[in-house]
Amino acid sequence: MKHTPQEQSVSEMMKRYFLSRVEKKKQADDEQKLSVNEAIGAIAFYYEKIRNIVDYQDEHLLRQNAIRRILGRRLIFQESMDELAYALVKELIRSRYFANNGLPISIVKEIEQILVMYVGIIEALRKRHILTDKDQDWLLAMASCSIDEHLVPMTEEEALVTLMYEMLEGQVEGSFADIDDKLRKSQIYIAVYRVLLRPDITRLRYFLLKHSFKHWTMYAEGNIEKLASEYPDISKKIDTHIKHPLNKKLMPTFRRYRIPFVVLHTSIKNNGEEILKNKEVFHKEIKRICEGFYAVQRRRLYSRTIRAFIYIFLTKMVLGLAIELPYDLLTIHGINTTPLLINIVFPPILLAMITLSVRFPGEENTKLIIKAIEEITFSGDAKREIFIPQRYSVKRKNPVLYVIFSILYVALFALSFGVLWWFLRKFTFNVVSGCIFAVFLCLITFFGVTLRRSVQELMIVRKKPGLIATFFDLFTLPIVQVGRWLSFNISRVNIFVFIFDVLIELPLQALIEITEEWFAFIKEKKEEME
Repeated sequence: MKHTPQEQSVSEMMKRYFLSRVEKKKQADDEQKLSVNEAIGAIAFYYEKIRNIVDYQDEHLLRQNAIRRILGRRLIFQESMDELAYALVKELIRSRYFANNGLPISIVKEIEQILVMYVGIIEALRKRHILTDKDQDWLLAMASCSIDEHLVPMTEEEALVTLMYEMLEGQVEGSFADIDDKLRKSQIYIAVYRVLLRPDITRLRYFLLKHSFKHWTMYAEGNIEKLASEYPDISKKIDTHIKHPLNKKLMPTFRRYRIPFVVLHTSIKNNGEEILKNKEVFHKEIKRICEGFYAVQRRRLYSRTIRAFIYIFLTKMVLGLAIELPYDLLTIHGINTTPLLINIVFPPILLAMITLSVRFPGEENTKLIIKAIEEITFSGDAKREIFIPQRYSVKRKNPVLYVIFSILYVALFALSFGVLWWFLRKFTFNVVSGCIFAVFLCLITFFGVTLRRSVQELMIVRKKPGLIATFFDLFTLPIVQVGRWLSFNISRVNIFVFIFDVLIELPLQALIEITEEWFAFIKEKKEEME
């Protein structure tokens, strides 16, 4: 029986699943495991939970960022690479990123090889006097991603990326100035990866590094000088690919195709390839998975809303009030209660309004997901209704129009914030309280829009905004953009993260390790008495 290209791609995805699971099972069955003291580990776990509230991040990036944080802290003390690798894995187990007695002890040696390579490149650049803080951050971030993927391979997820790419690559049509077919395909692949797995910039860089420069994943100590020489050009090439306008142009359309692939992935992961042989059973399973996704996303939206508010309250509002109150006492010798109350009450109300008013998908959306999955797995060359060709164009910017549009956009910024300031003055806001309100408004709006988007990604067909919604989006766009900028830049000087990382985490982790060693010593003495 002849298989369609889509069926062959699904079969290939299943082979990757099988190979990945067989490898995991071999490791699970055959080797001695790493363990930590459960009671001591509980302290590290709850500390990590609290810290993750203060430093708001997407859940799928927590482990990767924890690895980066641990490396940065431990490299200060110039530990040997074998000691660093061992301590890193133990910390991750204590924080319950991995189960106790779950990781094989051989994993420490494998992580040591990764650290030897990346830290070796950093030292080689330092000896040449060309190492900058940015270079060190870049390389340690790549080391963190490499370690994370070594601990939790992305085999299944990247098989899904390949499947989605093969489905969409032929659907991208249009005229692309100065873009050859190889660059076009790589940009489609990057767009698919970004939409499907939602990586941060660090993970995206590592994805391109390992696929475009595969010798960087060999971890051979003898190649360090060669890799150090290559690093400047490679880092520039990777960032050039990421910043290319085509992949960003493709992403909005690709987002609506994400959910069918995620549902298909879940169905095959839970039931195996056999589920595809009975369409009626397959449809029921898809419907069950979709309903589960909707329920999970609803709970996740509420929990993320709470997390986002706590993050903003702790890191921004407390600092804001610490500035606003002293300013009022200094200038008017009292407290201007109206702006103060608005700055306290308005942010949570606005965030709740933005996130809780979102509409969740229903049965009609589920039917479209079923139709899309049928096109992925069964349709072959048959007529498609969901996956239809899309035309795109990437043209050189007209410099005159670009200047005109830039001026208009600046005017839109001025209009949006000018109207905001006019309203604030009506409520007796001064410069300080007004700035605090504007900062919270921008941050809350950005977080709210981001959280709403996570629900919209469950929908294949999205309603086009009406005239009123279009004008509202137009005037709020500057506010969202400023919120995005604030979120990514102010977070770098998050005073609470500094307090946790330097004043709490450093001594706490040292105390935890000493305490664990003490318990191990006592256990050894007890065993000697038996």
